[in-house]
Amino acid sequence: MKRIIGAAVANWLRKPENREKAKRTAKQFWSKYQNRKNTPGNKPGNNDPRK
Repeated sequence: MKRIIGAAVANWLRKPENREKAKRTAKQFWSKYQNRKNTPGNKPGNNDPRK
């Protein structure tokens, strides 16, 4: 099953437009992750309303 999925992904990535789409999507997810990681209000223990 893993080989079939891997072959399908490899076949899909052969097209240049699909490669660009995958890169674009990865960059979007990475920037969202970085924004969540760097936002001080999202860290556990930062729920003190007096700050």
